[in-house]
Amino acid sequence: MTGSDFHARTRSEFQAFLVQQAQRFPAPNRLRVDLHCHDHNSDVPDELWGRLLKLPETWLPTDKLVQRLQQAGTDLVTITNHNNARSCWQLMEQGMDVLSAAEFTCHFPDESLSIHVLVYGFTPQQESRLNRLRQNIYHFAAYTLEQDLPTVLPHPLFFYSAKNSRGIEALEKLALLFERYEVLNGQRGFWQNRMTQLWVESLTEEKIHQLALKHKINPHDFCAHPYHKCVTGGSDDHNGIFAGECGSFLYVDNLDERRKTEPLSSLALEALRAGYIAPYGEPGEEERLTTTFLDYFSQVAIHMKDPGLLRLMLHKGSLKDKLLCLGISNAMQELQRHKYTLTFLKTFHQALGGKAPALLSNLGVPKEFKPTLKIIKQLAKARRKQPDQFSLTLRDSIPELYREVTGIFFRRLERELDGFKGQRFSRANLNTLISQFEVPTSFRHLAASKMSAQSHMSQVQVFKMMDELTFPALAALVIGGASFTGSQVLFANRKLMNQLADSLNAGHHSERILWLTDSFCDSNGVSSFLKNVLTEVQTRNLPIDLLTCHPDLSAEDHLQVLRPVSRCSLPAPFEQTFYLPDMLELQRVFEQGGYDRIICSTELIMGPVALYLKHAFSVPVWFYMHTDWNEFFSRSAGLNLQQSDRLRRLLRAFYTQFDGLLVLNNEHKTWLESPAMGMDASRLQLTAHWVDASFHQISHRRRLPDSRPTLLYAGRISREKGVLDLPSVLTRIQAHLPDVRLIIAGDGPALKKLRKKMPEAEYTGWIAAEQMAELYLQADLLLLPSRFDTFGCVVLEALATGLPVVAYASKGPADIVRHNQEGFLCNTAEQMADQAMHYLQLPTIQQKIMQNAAIARYADYHPRPILDQLMHNIGLHNQSDSSEEPDLYETQAT
Repeated sequence: MTGSDFHARTRSEFQAFLVQQAQRFPAPNRLRVDLHCHDHNSDVPDELWGRLLKLPETWLPTDKLVQRLQQAGTDLVTITNHNNARSCWQLMEQGMDVLSAAEFTCHFPDESLSIHVLVYGFTPQQESRLNRLRQNIYHFAAYTLEQDLPTVLPHPLFFYSAKNSRGIEALEKLALLFERYEVLNGQRGFWQNRMTQLWVESLTEEKIHQLALKHKINPHDFCAHPYHKCVTGGSDDHNGIFAGECGSFLYVDNLDERRKTEPLSSLALEALRAGYIAPYGEPGEEERLTTTFLDYFSQVAIHMKDPGLLRLMLHKGSLKDKLLCLGISNAMQELQRHKYTLTFLKTFHQALGGKAPALLSNLGVPKEFKPTLKIIKQLAKARRKQPDQFSLTLRDSIPELYREVTGIFFRRLERELDGFKGQRFSRANLNTLISQFEVPTSFRHLAASKMSAQSHMSQVQVFKMMDELTFPALAALVIGGASFTGSQVLFANRKLMNQLADSLNAGHHSERILWLTDSFCDSNGVSSFLKNVLTEVQTRNLPIDLLTCHPDLSAEDHLQVLRPVSRCSLPAPFEQTFYLPDMLELQRVFEQGGYDRIICSTELIMGPVALYLKHAFSVPVWFYMHTDWNEFFSRSAGLNLQQSDRLRRLLRAFYTQFDGLLVLNNEHKTWLESPAMGMDASRLQLTAHWVDASFHQISHRRRLPDSRPTLLYAGRISREKGVLDLPSVLTRIQAHLPDVRLIIAGDGPALKKLRKKMPEAEYTGWIAAEQMAELYLQADLLLLPSRFDTFGCVVLEALATGLPVVAYASKGPADIVRHNQEGFLCNTAEQMADQAMHYLQLPTIQQKIMQNAAIARYADYHPRPILDQLMHNIGLHNQSDSSEEPDLYETQAT
């Protein structure tokens, strides 16, 4: 079956743990408390971007949070704001029984490492002392022990480290400083919570003793019961959406009687000190995290003020952080100018609190937006009437909302682009696009609906049609950005999680490759190769799934197919239709499929998608370089030196974003390593294609040339493939061998021009693979005048049938063909003609030797070692191979 059971298994195991925890204490003797939640007094965030932009972590009023906690069935209120208990003190002044608490940011002395610590039951005077001591975690922890203030380490696997290189060592120290750990955090996923549980369970007395000796830290200086570890839960809610849905059961003996005379805050504090705690609830998954950040972004758009450029530049932080925050600030200010989008965000925010859209909003909504409003109404209704099912409603509603607004955007975009249809993408305007395409530095010009003409700017601008596209574009970006941020939070510490899994020898994430492509159903070499990959993966049940986006293609084992939200067709010289995937669905597929690395085979759509997933899930991404676009455009578009240099720099900027490149020939690899591209040689891995075994199966029928020899060209008929060299090649050969035939198999933009120059050739048009094998048998020699092919699948197909090849000595064919063995390498059209004539005039026995050499060379490109080496190069060392079938290639070779 496609995919992995990692996600489902991790979820099941952690839920079983929660069931066991819920059974620890009898229901009549337990308090239900959310030990980790925030309101508007968490106004100074730890995250640098929040401080740069002057954004609090939430605008949630205290009374709204209290109301939500009570609706969720909590028995006692506590609010854990950052470095202050102002909300707790205010509620106490109003006469409410509240457990005082705060989440303090503490620092390790002389280390670039910071952690959060939840502390309960302190007084205002103790709060002041705690804030002074938090600069040194050791002093802080010793003081809480001295004052008998129970502490909890929240989200233990998520802490702040400048270099993030001391993860396991930091965890070892945390094991000595605390006795209570939050193993259920409502804003972290199942895997992170499960790994926290496994880590806490591994902290045996013997382990604690070993760590104490290693780090020279006495745990008795910081813990009342250092060998007795307790586990807690909390929602970590900042918006009041899920507050109280995760928390802790606190066991109090004889609770019914004692609560009549004692405040619940005192009873809760007693249970915390004794360690009578059990977590309840369920971790956040993608729908919760997406909703949380979508609501936060909505409030940022509603409330954000200009942070001030001078203040921004003078604040501490890197220039990159400041520039990104400057971009965010400008984007939000532009969004605030668009009142319709702002109204949408306000309506969505209110719906999460159960407030349905107002009648006035209903009347003012165009028909196209009615489905969007309907979804928001359903959210509000679910919040009011089925709060316990709200997360399930979100699971369907948020993706549906995203599909609606993206659908509106692409329908409007298509209408706007209708005026451009029918315009041929000539070499002249292609050159113009490459040399002049630009993004303006002015944010107003980027987002304005009417932009001034600028001589140095291309007419292709990012938001040229803003009047029609602003609302759906901004709404889709906000929803997509929230989903992206949610995944980032869930997987930002993937490196530490993997290290911890290795340390515990448990909880390992599955190792699986998701291979992305735009070109699976096309009639080209990339598509053919990827189908061969799929066959090999299916045969051996390898940990690889291919994913493409297509409206009609059916999914199968190891092939994921997403239905597109829109499509775009490129004119000549590309002549290809691209399909745009639903990014929220793609994220769900990636997480639930248990993938942890990516290969991408195509640049235009899936290239940016791969980089999106890289940053969303903190996974490595490799790019498979099937095509040399620098060579392609140079030959097909006739770029001058300046345009070629600009294209090279654009390609370099794109490819350097990947963790590695899979390259198909030595010439291309050398160019990528050169100063022109500046790629680190360690990030470049040579690989190869292979071809379907059916080409080899008919090789025994290979004949020798007869009195009328036949030459063959197979492939795309386009300028970059060198087909316009063929007329001169044929003319030179015919001068000596007038009966020679030349068959041209394929189609492409240069076909008409080639027919005019070489009418005597035989043109077959595009031929299916099974018919192509027969055509190779009819030929006596394959001509490949391309200097562009990064590999040359037609060369390997020809060799598989025993057909020798004459090719230019460049790129892929130069690596495959060994001169004077299974074919010939040359540098000019004249040399190609001469080599062809040389072969056709060889004695029969020498021709037979070359045919046999061709078959032998084909055997060097066996799929098993090629694919195994590729997997090894990207870090998969233990390949699964469940197939017991005999290897087809080995059988044929025998």
